[in-house]
Amino acid sequence: MTEAIVAIFVVVYVGMILGGLPFLQLDRTGVALLGAIALIGIEAVTLEEAAKSIHLPTLILLFAFMVVSAQMRLGGFYDWVTRRLAALPLAPPLLLGALILAVAAMSAVFSNDVVCLAVAPVLIDACRRRQLDPVPFLLALACAANIGSAATLIGNPQNMLIGQT
Repeated sequence: MTEAIVAIFVVVYVGMILGGLPFLQLDRTGVALLGAIALIGIEAVTLEEAAKSIHLPTLILLFAFMVVSAQMRLGGFYDWVTRRLAALPLAPPLLLGALILAVAAMSAVFSNDVVCLAVAPVLIDACRRRQLDPVPFLLALACAANIGSAATLIGNPQNMLIGQT
């Protein structure tokens, strides 16, 4: 039994590192779900224990934030903010500072993953139009999103769980 649990853990861990299991056409979420199903299937965990391990209020809160954030992306909010920032008549260092502040603020309130995914392509395009190297701006985007998301209880899932506890 222990060997099977370790094997499942290793497969799930490798799937998380790789971003999925290509031979099964699964992403990280699918790999995690498959691992949970496998543990229940080999009776390492009962169905009741598995259900008790899910914190439903946190899951609902995360889902709600993802829906709101996705609607803002689809509505063009992130594009609008990024284009407005890029249009500011600022020198590159000041533009970088403005980007950091704006992204940190958005990530403190919305899902930092969606902020990064929505802002990055528009930011690259804006940097190219201004003939700027996008790499420093993308690094600033990633760092600011992490800082902003860690700043509030609603910025990332870990903080939400801690806040509810």
